[in-house]
Amino acid sequence: MEERAFLEGPHSRLSELWFLIRVMWGFLYGFRKLHFVGPLVTVFGSARTEEGSPYYQDARKVGGELAKMGFGVMTGGGPGIMEAANRGA
Repeated sequence: MEERAFLEGPHSRLSELWFLIRVMWGFLYGFRKLHFVGPLVTVFGSARTEEGSPYYQDARKVGGELAKMGFGVMTGGGPGIMEAANRGA
């Protein structure tokens, strides 16, 4: 619902300020949650990369090496490169 209101166009300055405060609070909340996770590497990549691809295999190796070094591996959870990094870790 908030997205629909945002996309409708300009609103009063007060309502836009309130929307901004809610977005900033969401960012702050997320950053505070991740603060306690520990060392973490985020892996982004194509969701269209097939499992047999050399890039898929490389991402799987990178995920495994990061995990061995003590890093958490965070991805979008989709298929392709992100799946490979998760499987490697």
